[in-house]
Amino acid sequence: MDRIIQLLQQCGVSVYRLTDTLTEAAELYFIKKKLDIPRFKKIEIIQAEIFRDFEEDGKKYRGSTTIYMEQGLTDEEIVQKIKNAYFAASFVKNPFYELPAPSRSDLVPSSSDYKDMPLEEAAGKAADLFLSVESDARAFINSAEIFVRRSRVRILDSAGTDVSYMRDVLRGEFVAQCKEPEDVEQYRQFSYTDLDLASLKEKLEEAIRDVRLRAAALGAPEAGTRSVILTGENLRELLNFYMARSASDMVYPGYSTWKEGDVVQGEDQGGERLNLTLASARPFSSEGIPMRNRPLLRDGVLCTVHGGSRFAHYLGIEPTGSYEKVLLDAGTMSLEDMRKTGALETVSFSDFQTDEMDGHFAGEIRLALQRGETGETIPLTGGSVNGSLLESQGRMIFSRERYRDASYEGPLAVLIPDVRIAGS
Repeated sequence: MDRIIQLLQQCGVSVYRLTDTLTEAAELYFIKKKLDIPRFKKIEIIQAEIFRDFEEDGKKYRGSTTIYMEQGLTDEEIVQKIKNAYFAASFVKNPFYELPAPSRSDLVPSSSDYKDMPLEEAAGKAADLFLSVESDARAFINSAEIFVRRSRVRILDSAGTDVSYMRDVLRGEFVAQCKEPEDVEQYRQFSYTDLDLASLKEKLEEAIRDVRLRAAALGAPEAGTRSVILTGENLRELLNFYMARSASDMVYPGYSTWKEGDVVQGEDQGGERLNLTLASARPFSSEGIPMRNRPLLRDGVLCTVHGGSRFAHYLGIEPTGSYEKVLLDAGTMSLEDMRKTGALETVSFSDFQTDEMDGHFAGEIRLALQRGETGETIPLTGGSVNGSLLESQGRMIFSRERYRDASYEGPLAVLIPDVRIAGS
């Protein structure tokens, strides 16, 4: 880092931010229950954000460009990268803004429950879980990838910030397959900041169950308008609307008109009021801003406009850093009672998305479950859901059952009325 700072100064760069990330990882690749490739790596990359201040027609601008430097580069190669970036920054006409107030800290340890465990041991525990999940020749885990990563991050800038922290992440993906009565596959992914084997086991067991149901599904849901149940990752995608619309980079250019104190959930229409919390998944943002949990919505009222230093400076508000995780405090109805209402439980989609601009959500159904007249579960596939969060948000009911991963903690399911179904 000292070497790069000297070269930056040599090139006339006085405003900069350096992020040094050293990542160690244990990676395991499985085909069925056979370990195909074990891989262990240690990589260090330094990211340099180079700023350039200039004026045009009496207006001050601060442009920036980001470059990456790996071990082994010569001084001449680094200098050339810096010069190219400094020149490119002169074409980025962002109105001038200040870097965040300087902060300093010693190395902050990881908060994970396996921070003192060797990575290969943590990866082995996750692998043992995959190998032990109950399956048979008809339905099984077709392939899996398990990544256990430990990163040491140091952020240093020209304004005086110098902070560092450790972070652990368990993540990966797998494919569940069922060969009869129809040969189908379903893709799943997972991400945890703890070695959350209980949640991972539940996700694996659900994947085996769901792919069996998908293989037996023959027809699409009946077309029309009805209540829908969204679960897990799809519920988290729905909540991203509130995180996106309250972000300073949406508010400043006018894409969002929200401001603190607004009743952004609309009027109460009989559903649960939203109480959302922005959760700090790491101790410092990418700009070195100290991160802490902050209220986002309280009873549907916006409490925090959040984001990095540039747009916060333009809006005249405190920079909070950018958040990756949200907590939802809600849940008054059991998932079983939701199913009894006759709602369509949408288990998986090809690609479920929520539009950050207008709250429209939609996805093509890969597996949905319908409760039959005699209480049996009917698996369905095909068709799509199409709804408006702005129309439905005041009537949403959340489950008492909970769900957690690296980006969300809250109710497992939400019941949404009056969603349009394209089907049979």
